[in-house]
Amino acid sequence: MDRRLLILMRLREETPVRASDLAQDCECSVRTVYRDIDALCQAGVPVASMPGEGYRLVPGYHLPPIAFAAEEAVQILLGIDLALGLGTMAQRDAARSAAAKVDAVLLPETREAVARLRERIRASPQIAGELSPHLPLLQEAVVGDRVVRLRYHSYEPDRVTKRDVEAHLLVFYSGDWHLIGYCRLREDVRDFRAGRIESARLLDETFVRRKIDDGYDPGDMEIEVRIWIDERAARWAREDLAFGFVSEEPADGGFVFTFRVRDVPRLLPWIFSRGAAARVLSPPELVQRLREEAKALVGRYPDA
Repeated sequence: MDRRLLILMRLREETPVRASDLAQDCECSVRTVYRDIDALCQAGVPVASMPGEGYRLVPGYHLPPIAFAAEEAVQILLGIDLALGLGTMAQRDAARSAAAKVDAVLLPETREAVARLRERIRASPQIAGELSPHLPLLQEAVVGDRVVRLRYHSYEPDRVTKRDVEAHLLVFYSGDWHLIGYCRLREDVRDFRAGRIESARLLDETFVRRKIDDGYDPGDMEIEVRIWIDERAARWAREDLAFGFVSEEPADGGFVFTFRVRDVPRLLPWIFSRGAAARVLSPPELVQRLREEAKALVGRYPDA
């Protein structure tokens, strides 16, 4: 019944939904979706089949409001709590409004159960720290298919450059929002961390969207880095993996962590945070860079 209810909710959408998409959402086979749709039809739900497009409810048919179970409402409200710490002022206002609407449609007994759960299960909205002041402009650029001009402080090399970027996506990960777009300076897709943007300006120019993934493909990274971590420190290393992690395997009293990255220096803070529990195995240039950094570090304490 839960699966059929989910299918029914998807069929309420304006555009037809394919059986394969329903199967993916419900984690079942396409054949099972066919059986469920047939069962809905037999129950009196008018499902229209659109050849080559998918399924949808017959126009004009309306379902009564569907009540939230306590667990469903709690999950929605937890997501809203997280959104309060990640969004712009306008987005936070929208999140509060959404929370009020969810609360308004709860049955009295469900509202009491949700209140009890909310006292015990919480998500702190203070997870993002200080958001980039450019986030509203970046959102406007992504929504409007606009080109945005950035002054961006790159991690490696450590310098500021001016970029014209076709703004495709805003993605939150690693504690900050990231603008994913086509950089005309580099003539390739790039990831711009919002906190490193020094200035941003919308241009009047729009662009035709390209096919861009919302994540990174380890196969696209150029450099493989292998780092041995002592088994006593491996647990803590796993809790705070650096960007570009690919795999882990046991070796010689510890574990070898493999990363694929474009800029090797980005791994230096993670390696140094492991202290003597970490040993870089490859590439040789990273080993040399660590020697130089270690000598410079010792030089800071000549009298120690």
